[in-house]
Formats: sequence, C-alpha cells, structure tokens
Amino acid sequence: MTRKAPNVYRRTLARAVEIAGSTERLASFLACTPAEIAKWSTGETSPPMPIFLAMVDITAANALTPAALENLPAARARRSTGVPAQ
Repeated sequence: MTRKAPNVYRRTLARAVEIAGSTERLASFLACTPAEIAKWSTGETSPPMPIFLAMVDITAANALTPAALENLPAARARRSTGVPAQ
C-alpha cells in the first residue's frame, strides 16, 4: 500500500503521537487501538471526528490533557469506571 500525501488528519495525528511519546500511549489515552492509529497514519481511513478533535486539543495544548477527552464517549465511559487515562 502506498502512503498518501499528508493531510490535516495525518499531520495532526503525527504531532499527537509525538506529544504522547508513542502510538500505544496515544491509543490508550484516546481509548482506541494502535491498529486504528496505523490506518489513520497511512490514510487508509480517517479518524472519527470526536477523536480528531481530541487530537487537535492535544496538539493545541502540547500535552495529553483531560480537556481533550471531554467529547469522547469511550473516554468518558472509561473514566466513569475508574480506569485512569494515563
């Protein structure tokens, strides 16, 4: 599979991974899988809008912040069960 040209989704994702320190840490923070992130990074698919907006929040704050999770239903559910966001 050929990598598609960078677009706003892939650039934002790349910066969010850089801020998180690893794909695995970002995936854990966003309550998604590293495999999903891999598909987004190659352009095979685009992230769902709530996850993309969380990545925008991460890049704007230059940190993994609780505010980035406010619109993610999976992250809110995880927090309500007491599982930390790391």
